[in-house]
Amino acid sequence: MKYLLLSIALLVGLSSCTYHNNDHDHPTVYKSDYTTFVYTISPNNWIDGGELLFSEINAPELTNDMLKYGYFITYINIGSDDNPIYSELPQTLFFADNEGVPYTLEMYPTYKNNTVRIEYFDTHPTNKQFPDKSYSFRTVIISDPYVINGLKNNEISREYESVIRTMNELTIDNKQIILD
Repeated sequence: MKYLLLSIALLVGLSSCTYHNNDHDHPTVYKSDYTTFVYTISPNNWIDGGELLFSEINAPELTNDMLKYGYFITYINIGSDDNPIYSELPQTLFFADNEGVPYTLEMYPTYKNNTVRIEYFDTHPTNKQFPDKSYSFRTVIISDPYVINGLKNNEISREYESVIRTMNELTIDNKQIILD
């Protein structure tokens, strides 16, 4: 009888419990997870690799897991420092030399463990063109699965402002669990 009363008391006591996932009775809000690297490559930071030039940027957030499961977008500033315009790489820039010979500069990002590498190719027909100015870049490393799927399915624009706005506005509510 004693055990029966104790069991009934515990059953009644525990069945009236309510669990909230935080102290303020609000859902937990998670922000999208991403990292942005901002860097400038000056003319003397390029390494001559034969057919191309390249520069490597230290990025410790690019771990093996991030390389396997994350998503990366690198942008070049084709505007000015005061009025930046970010355009996604790869990027082709059109120029003409002093004699009016047209050529292009092409920049491609590659990613490996702890490193973002920017590769620089020129198509000048006679003279290799070395950078004569600094270029500013932003690499966005995304680990949020919702954003990654949206980018892969073209539901989210890859334009820089759109990506950043989506990640800053996206919240995922963890609803309260009530045990009654």
